[in-house]
Amino acid sequence: MSDQKKDQQPAGLGRRRFLVTGLAAGASLAAPMLWTRRASAQERVLKVVHWKHFVPDYDKYFDKFAKQFAADHKCQVVVDYVGTADLPTAIAADISRGGGHDIFHLNGTGAWLYDQVLVDVSDVAERLAKEFGGFINGAESIGKVGDKWLAIPHWFIRYPMIINRGYFAKVGADWNPKSTWDDVLKAGAKLKKGGYPYGIPFSQTPDANDNLIPLMLSFGATMFDKQGKVDFAKKEILDVLKYGKEFYDQTMTDEVLSWDDSSNNRFIASGKGSMVCNPISAYRTAAKDNPDVYRNLEIVLPPIGPKGRVAGARTMSYGIYNFSKQQTLAKEFLYTMNKEGLAGMEASTGYNHPFLKTLLKKPMPVIGHEPKLNIEQDFHEYVQFVGSPGPMTKTATTMYAKFIIPTMFAEVAKGKAPRAAMEDAEKKLRAI
Repeated sequence: MSDQKKDQQPAGLGRRRFLVTGLAAGASLAAPMLWTRRASAQERVLKVVHWKHFVPDYDKYFDKFAKQFAADHKCQVVVDYVGTADLPTAIAADISRGGGHDIFHLNGTGAWLYDQVLVDVSDVAERLAKEFGGFINGAESIGKVGDKWLAIPHWFIRYPMIINRGYFAKVGADWNPKSTWDDVLKAGAKLKKGGYPYGIPFSQTPDANDNLIPLMLSFGATMFDKQGKVDFAKKEILDVLKYGKEFYDQTMTDEVLSWDDSSNNRFIASGKGSMVCNPISAYRTAAKDNPDVYRNLEIVLPPIGPKGRVAGARTMSYGIYNFSKQQTLAKEFLYTMNKEGLAGMEASTGYNHPFLKTLLKKPMPVIGHEPKLNIEQDFHEYVQFVGSPGPMTKTATTMYAKFIIPTMFAEVAKGKAPRAAMEDAEKKLRAI
């Protein structure tokens, strides 16, 4: 997805502890020496465990947002920023001791994973939906468990295709809005022969999930029913695995079997590759590090499969612990944060894509003002989330975490029979 490992810091809370204090209305913020002081018995303190964004300016924006919220609501807001690898541990620690924070950030997971410790936030979701034209399709599958909203989907990261148009032109290949996965396979074969392979990870890394799940769904190769129960569409899964084997053999090199989330960024930005499926981090990296490559890069929608066009996304949601002593204040924080979603999108340089429909009005911040990114304004029309066509259940989330789908594709790429790989994946999924 990005070079976010550069921004991660050592494990544990306290990577950056930020305390802001709301005094009387209109009063200035507390001096730095007061940021770590103990709150008075009467003063409300709201604590947030927050994913450390791979765009540092977004965390700076969130600091300012927290300061303003604290001032407006005469409270303190403490934000602990935690790297990707450490976030589940930080949440588990809170749950284990029944305290520590009030609000927590769900990075790539839905409410189902933590349904036993989440507060019903249906009133917040309904308030936002009423004021902002509702949520996009699929949002309920992330935030609702049964008939209750237990988390508020705040934004998602888009996974478009990034191609080097110059390389396509060199080998006489094309990519257009009507391109199918079969068309892309044929073009990729030409590109690999010309020395410009594709790069889709078949490895145990989150980007592999976010690349391969949309491919499967575009073939109708689902693993769940609409209720979220395991239900393999076996013919379609075999079809997409056979396609994946052709795709690997004809368009890629074996390096994709061991990639991490930063590998595809380097692959396209360096000028080595002709196509990746990745957030715009790779595009931004090339703009900074390799202008000659950047000039030839284009952001394009995913190809069309037998069941249509499906785009991938990684979701970001927020929930409130049911042991929080500040649940009312926490709900107001979630409402205000989502209400100001466009400011967050701008601060993230266009990464954060909102779920609320009114916030999708064109031109959107950043992506609506950069010609090469304009196409991403319609991305939500094609997005399907983990667990589709059902909700993002514990089983679906665990499937993602255990890399069951990338493992299945990698095994077939290395020579395992598609049916055997599919049956192994089904066993793993039913064992969860």
